[in-house]
Amino acid sequence: MSSPHTFVPPRSDRAFTLIEVIVASAVLALILMLLLSITDITSRTWRGTTDKMQAFDGARAAFDQITTTLSQAVLNTYWDYDDLAAPTKYERRSELQFLSLPMKDFGLSATDYPTHGIFFQAPTGTVSNKSTHGNLPLVLNAFGYFVEYGDDSFDKPSFVDGLTGTVQPRYRFRLKQWKVPAEQFTLYEKSSGVTGRNFLGAQTLDWIDLDNPHARPLAENIIALVVYPKNTESVNSNSTSLTSDFFYNSRDRTNAQRFHQLPPEVEVIMVAIDEASATRVFQNSASAPNLTNGLFSSANGPQIEADLQALSKKLTNDGVQFIVLRTTVKIRGARWSES
Repeated sequence: MSSPHTFVPPRSDRAFTLIEVIVASAVLALILMLLLSITDITSRTWRGTTDKMQAFDGARAAFDQITTTLSQAVLNTYWDYDDLAAPTKYERRSELQFLSLPMKDFGLSATDYPTHGIFFQAPTGTVSNKSTHGNLPLVLNAFGYFVEYGDDSFDKPSFVDGLTGTVQPRYRFRLKQWKVPAEQFTLYEKSSGVTGRNFLGAQTLDWIDLDNPHARPLAENIIALVVYPKNTESVNSNSTSLTSDFFYNSRDRTNAQRFHQLPPEVEVIMVAIDEASATRVFQNSASAPNLTNGLFSSANGPQIEADLQALSKKLTNDGVQFIVLRTTVKIRGARWSES
């Protein structure tokens, strides 16, 4: 039996104070805000990356097509006397031609045809308008790639012309492909002299007619195409760059090194902007903006890097979203000789 005087401790009813509850709620709210901020940043980054990839899908596909076709360029060179009437030596010969140059060297507007173009032949199989030419996997075709600013009138379906004022022309920079069907391949016809041998050393470009056939767009919003022939495996370090001004003509008799030779390598650089930026910057103007004015005229590594940085800075300052695609293409058909 317990004593009536036994001490029993009081029951504890201790709980969180109001200040503790407020502090805990504030910490929880801060954590939730931090999680929401991280989720929003991640979501926006994902959307931006996805949109950027989709915006430049066409540019990447066009870039892959250029580099794949370019790697198949050929000259089919052989050795022959330099002069049939009074031969003095053997020299390289080829009826074909490899040409890269600033498009202004064609006498075209440097504003409407910025940066460079490249023209060559490759055994890519039949590119033909005739269904009977279906089984010629190694037939030669002529190709050309360049950037042009203009509207899309050449590429609209014919029925659009009958619509009254509903379709306005879209002015854009476009990467163009000049692709000659097999039955229109006329390079062999452009000859002169004894069995055409005088023509083999001529720098003529008359087989290139950009309106016959009409060059078609590969991708829109391509503002620059830089073509840089070089030979990084040269025993002479000074021969790494095969041109000082981006002009390379395999029929240039004045340059013994390039005469009837393919460059072993061609660095290809392409700069593309997205459609939203193009709409804002160009505002569908018939006059081309001078985005690359004065750039990419000197062919040496440091200057190319400086020009790329200058163009990137200009686009960034203008709030333009862009991408630079760049690779070095090995020409499989090149049989380079230092002599």
